[in-house]
Amino acid sequence: MALFGLIFLFVMLVLIGVGIAAGLVACVIAAVLVGIGVVSSSVVVGLLARRTSAGVRAFLLQFALLLGIPSGVLCAWLAHWSLSASGSAWLISLYGALGGAVAGVVIALLLDFIFRQLHRWASVKMSSATHRELSTPVV
Repeated sequence: MALFGLIFLFVMLVLIGVGIAAGLVACVIAAVLVGIGVVSSSVVVGLLARRTSAGVRAFLLQFALLLGIPSGVLCAWLAHWSLSASGSAWLISLYGALGGAVAGVVIALLLDFIFRQLHRWASVKMSSATHRELSTPVV
């Protein structure tokens, strides 16, 4: 009887290991597909708008949104754990995901604003430097 239990334990551990490995492979495949989807949709936005900045903006928004969701869930669970608040698990995850998504979009919009202002500033500096070089007489 002990031999049967030992064989059953070995088979169970092998099957659990195979299941974990298959789950990890599925997670990696899903992450790759989501990444390809973000990049390809950003390229499509850039092509349809005929501006590279629109594609970069779309990529930045999608990337920040996707990174904000798990970050928000993690922060919500840490707040729940540290404050010992009561609540159901799915509501904590939902509120964390929503908060993280909003925070990700806000950060992406702020970065977009900063990049636009830097581009505008650099364009003015470059055009004034070019104008100054063209206006100086060559001796």
